[in-house]
Amino acid sequence: MTGIPNPSDFSWDAVWAQFDWDAPDELNITHEVVTRNVGRGTALSWYGADGEAVEQTYKDLEAESSKVANALADLGVERGDPVATLVPRVPELYPLFLGIWRAGAVYVPLFTAFGPDAIAARAGDADVDVIFTTPEYRDRVAAVEDEIDFEHIVVLDRDGVGIDGGDISHASLLADQSTSHEIVKTSADDVCTLEYTSGTTGPPKGCLLTHRVLGALYPYLWYGMGLTGDEVFWGAADPGWMYGLLSAGVAPVSMGVQNVMYAGEFDPTSWYDVMERAGVTTLASSPTAYRGLMAEDELHEQYDLALERGNSAGEPLNPEVVRWFEDELSVAVYDQYGVTEAGMVVCNQHAAPEQFVQGSMGTPLPGFEVAVLGDGERVPEGETGELAVKRTEGTYFSGYLNRPQATEKAWTTLDGDEYFLTGDAVTKEDGVYWFVGRADDVIISSGYRIGPFEVESTLIEHESVAEAAVIGVPDDQRGEVVTAFVVLRGGYEASPALREDIVSFVKGKLARHAYPRQVHIVDELPKTSSGKIRRVELRNRARTV
Repeated sequence: MTGIPNPSDFSWDAVWAQFDWDAPDELNITHEVVTRNVGRGTALSWYGADGEAVEQTYKDLEAESSKVANALADLGVERGDPVATLVPRVPELYPLFLGIWRAGAVYVPLFTAFGPDAIAARAGDADVDVIFTTPEYRDRVAAVEDEIDFEHIVVLDRDGVGIDGGDISHASLLADQSTSHEIVKTSADDVCTLEYTSGTTGPPKGCLLTHRVLGALYPYLWYGMGLTGDEVFWGAADPGWMYGLLSAGVAPVSMGVQNVMYAGEFDPTSWYDVMERAGVTTLASSPTAYRGLMAEDELHEQYDLALERGNSAGEPLNPEVVRWFEDELSVAVYDQYGVTEAGMVVCNQHAAPEQFVQGSMGTPLPGFEVAVLGDGERVPEGETGELAVKRTEGTYFSGYLNRPQATEKAWTTLDGDEYFLTGDAVTKEDGVYWFVGRADDVIISSGYRIGPFEVESTLIEHESVAEAAVIGVPDDQRGEVVTAFVVLRGGYEASPALREDIVSFVKGKLARHAYPRQVHIVDELPKTSSGKIRRVELRNRARTV
């Protein structure tokens, strides 16, 4: 595909027309990502931490995912059954989940940073019988086997590692399987993925996502990221989460875009090396990664980069980061907002750079309608409220597994239409949306409503600050006071004078009521497994400081 449809001509019918089958009545992600593109070249370029490189064509992924689907049938997996993976970013990962989808089964990704408790909570709730893992993560599965009675444990053994006990060798399982498989004819409303939320404020909820999600992401591919099909794209977010798996994973591949996967952990030198070797033109990652690249200042000058644009999601992107990439690399990095249950909905859009507003979330993508609500009603422009997303043809979230009350609570009715409540506090000004914080993270101090993101963005503009997180701490006089936790850049040491300088800097740059009354200098910020700051942990820590 080449060219991006005019936003004024957007329709969901135009999205469904991109697909090979009669969508949305018939839609299977694997067919639309791989099978219809078999005539194309490279789909995925994989880079190992040790310099190894593997290219997988669409034809390769078609053959390997067919083997997986046939193997699942041999294991007794039927349409609608959950199949989990606890597998890092290895070449076998894409064929695994593509094979699960082509079999009509439900993919349950387990992030490799999860410990036994997190694995047990998700695998138990999903009633998983079949799990794929690797030798390095096998002990984590073993730690939950008394609690979760897996019927089949398949271990990826491509490096010749022996298989113990009743485990199944992945290599042996696939060795004699056919490279042909007739994809199950699912519809857009069949569940394809069970993606668990990070559970920062309670037990993780299993989000039931349908095959419709592929179509729902096309407005983001077209307008948010501005993809035409000619890019070399690196979706650097972890595929254990929706953004890395779908939004910046297989969705671009469905358009014929070559994607890049890197097996190593974040390291600026390795990342620049991968971008140079692969010729990456478009990057999609988290603010944490962009801040990490910025912190290395002139390192990028050692590489011949083809990078043209960046996309950031997961948490708000600080304006200082945007300015650095523009000044140092002539690369436009745009902040884009989405949630697991609704997809990417409010974005700064590479297809419309004239609409970019630095520091903002952007505007709703074509095909989506949003509202800012307070007490179930629209709030006046400029006031803070909860962002809600209207149900449309692109709505792919069918509820939370085993949580009917949570599912019902997630929706509200406005003007006769259903809206999904995101739990994020925003403001709207002149059609542009601004992130304030999680609805329960807004700080109310002396009657002022203060968004933590705004304070955090000002903090990292200070020359000594690499990362920052802001919370409200109870105070008898003000109700709450703004409290900051900061990580220093290399070369700086904590001192009372530095703390005072940071406070004065924010007071002068932001507002006298919004500056942090307390600044705690820490070695690192607590984060969820998906990279989001755990403010609840900081609140607990503040009580003991």
